Amino acid sequence: MRPAYKRGAGFVAVCLVAGLVACDRSKPAGSPSPSPTSPVPSSSSTASAVFTPVWKSGPVAPEAVSEVGVAAVGDKIHVVGGYLGGKAHSTTHFVFDVATQTWSRAAALPAALDHIGSVGLGGKLYIFGGYGTSGVPTNGAYVYDPATDRWGALPAMPDTRTAAIAAVIGNQIHVVGGRNAQGDTGSHLVFDPATNAWSTAAPMPTARDHTAYAVLNGLLHVVGGRPGPTQVHEVYDPATDRWSTAAPLPAPRNSFAGAVVAGRLVVFGGEDAGETNVYAEAWAYDPTSNQWSAIPPMPVAVQGIGAATVNGRIYVPAGGPSAGGSQQTAILQVLSPGG
Repeated sequence: MRPAYKRGAGFVAVCLVAGLVACDRSKPAGSPSPSPTSPVPSSSSTASAVFTPVWKSGPVAPEAVSEVGVAAVGDKIHVVGGYLGGKAHSTTHFVFDVATQTWSRAAALPAALDHIGSVGLGGKLYIFGGYGTSGVPTNGAYVYDPATDRWGALPAMPDTRTAAIAAVIGNQIHVVGGRNAQGDTGSHLVFDPATNAWSTAAPMPTARDHTAYAVLNGLLHVVGGRPGPTQVHEVYDPATDRWSTAAPLPAPRNSFAGAVVAGRLVVFGGEDAGETNVYAEAWAYDPTSNQWSAIPPMPVAVQGIGAATVNGRIYVPAGGPSAGGSQQTAILQVLSPGG
């Protein structure tokens, strides 16, 4: 859920959300695709013939929070920013160690933020944009080094955005979509940590925020989101710098999350356009057949979430158990591909 602010005339983050896998070397430069095309199912998919996932509960997080940034760095899952105690902007940063199944606190964010784009790359945590305390989108970019427990500033994004995608493809970070001061955007930025510089790539055809997304077989999949919510499913290929369309979501969703497990894109949770209902439903997308299938729902319906995949399991910490963002939870829900 996004806070109200004055709109101009006129994305997408893990949530959300993370759960991204390293993929083929990207090609950020290039001219936009004039229109999306239908993709051919990937012949390199690793999706298995049988998929019988099971949800379980994990250790409760240190604080109840929603509209968080979630990302995996090694076998640790970082939860940053978000709403605390209603819609209070937060500098919260805590870490779940998958190996020890324990939570700990880490250095607070440089600024109070929510709706952050977050992702892990090269042993570090990167965050982008979000809403600041003024309730408008920001263009800040920061990197956290777990070895020193310190944050550092990166070159600011060329434009502001909140509730945007932050996804790793190869050794670069793609920040796509979200919402800026003018409204929803399909703008596609690429950050290269090696050069510490920004470039642009083909914009996402459908401008939107609060999507679910993940990188699967070297392609960035973006599904659902606002306005709407929508069922749109678009796929970015870094080799051609073009977007295509894939099978739409079975139902409209926003403020939900996605991650990859067992060769599939799995999405779950979210809310409706009127911010009246929160959903537990979950679906899995198989790229070999270009089809969605229903899987067991989350034990607890939540929205304003992110997700990360570590060692073949999807971790979904915290979130909002009610629509609109006024309530938070500290639960940890874990999806295992086969029990």
